[in-house]
Amino acid sequence: MNIKQIQYFAAVVEHGSLSAAAKSQHITVQAISKSMADLESEVRCDLFVRNNQGMQPTTFAKTMYEQAVPVLAQFSELETFAARYRQADGGIDRLRLALNTPPFLGNEVVRENTAALIQAQTGVETTMELATGEDGLVGLWSRAFDVLVTVGAFDHPDVECRPVGTVPSAVIMRKGHPLAAKEELALADVEPYPVATSSWFDALNDSIVSKYRAKKTNLRFVELDLAGIEQHFKSSGVIFTTGIPALEKTHGMTAVRPFVPQDSVTVPICAVYLKERSGAVEAVLQDLFSVGLASFGF
Repeated sequence: MNIKQIQYFAAVVEHGSLSAAAKSQHITVQAISKSMADLESEVRCDLFVRNNQGMQPTTFAKTMYEQAVPVLAQFSELETFAARYRQADGGIDRLRLALNTPPFLGNEVVRENTAALIQAQTGVETTMELATGEDGLVGLWSRAFDVLVTVGAFDHPDVECRPVGTVPSAVIMRKGHPLAAKEELALADVEPYPVATSSWFDALNDSIVSKYRAKKTNLRFVELDLAGIEQHFKSSGVIFTTGIPALEKTHGMTAVRPFVPQDSVTVPICAVYLKERSGAVEAVLQDLFSVGLASFGF
């Protein structure tokens, strides 16, 4: 057994259900269920009785939990010591991310879920704010943020831009939009409708919009900020976005449709951080770099 299994086991005992325990540990119900099944196989004893009241610990599990509590407390003290040491040594004790993209409906859900999953992966407390425009750059330079997450490569001599996955392009629109009736879209399908753009973002990043602009298409781009998104959609406007199915679930009134392969472009999801802080950031994110941010459904 390992410390994560013990943490998950204690969480199930304390919360009385797999779903509540999974939420407290920022993992899926399937993951915590598998962990408990593996642990039962390893200790060769049943740990829980499943009934209408939830997950009731067996007599063996109750005794095991009593033994686990001081172990977890000692492990927590060890983590606290390590965190304090990292902080004193210039390391990162709390990972502050900023999603540096044009605003989009449902970004709160994306940010909350991404932060929770990264925290589970790295073991470091993680937050993610939406920092559009210059706010993201100012926050990075002032160290209000440790990492900017960008859609498209970001070029500046003072920063590292580390790709952590790639995503294809797609189009987001209101659910009643004529394009929502199609399963895939060609560029010709989109040409009759205004496409929202953000000049600051597309000028600084090798973004989806900048890639389509380089193709010299007949697309009609219009400048837009967050306050105008609802009206943009009501006027049959669309927004280029990443082809991640979960985005459609972040707002009940929108639909996301991918481009046909010949008209699709691929952009990287990047972690951007100051070169002078690369050692501290990469020490925290080394596991994330190997797994890839896009695997979290960003």
